[in-house]
Amino acid sequence: MEQAANASGTVLSADGTTIAWSRQGSGPPLAIVGPLLAHRSSRATAALADALSKTHTVYTYDRRGIGESGIGEEYTAESDVDDLLAVLQVAGGATDLYGFYDGAFLALRAAEESTVVSRVVALEPTLSPGDGEDELLVLQSEIEGLGGVNVPVLILAGSASGGETQDLARRAADALDEGEFRLLETDTSGLPDSALTEAIESFLQ
Repeated sequence: MEQAANASGTVLSADGTTIAWSRQGSGPPLAIVGPLLAHRSSRATAALADALSKTHTVYTYDRRGIGESGIGEEYTAESDVDDLLAVLQVAGGATDLYGFYDGAFLALRAAEESTVVSRVVALEPTLSPGDGEDELLVLQSEIEGLGGVNVPVLILAGSASGGETQDLARRAADALDEGEFRLLETDTSGLPDSALTEAIESFLQ
């Protein structure tokens, strides 16, 4: 039975937490993984979903505890991955991922743990360390863990972003077996523009 092009609903994560998702467009499935505090209707996510839905079936979702998704009993890195994998079950097959900011590392962790992830585009991977955690140590551990990702990955950074952000993106790409770094001549802090969408689409062709 063919899926309706535009739809929304909920799916249960591994621990029973309800995760809200939306779908739009047609074509190969692509899931957008936003930052921790951004819901799926945020301006950046919605604008990118609209642009990419011309060539992809785009899935967006609310991270745990945000928007229409439940909060569950606890929030961990593992539950974060489980929530995304539950959304990929809705997609029902091999799916590409686009993650931005701290959603980029989540997309990469999901690619390491699931065989349904085909490719990943990650924009400016960042992390928000927990209380008492050393940011540099957390970042180093996260980058070292990327060696288990065995799918093609494009890491992006904007030319208007700081040198530290660009350096972290390059280091993440270098840690991957099939990692590629690309610097976009654009400011990635605003709404997604044609430079970003064209980079995503060219990599996922």
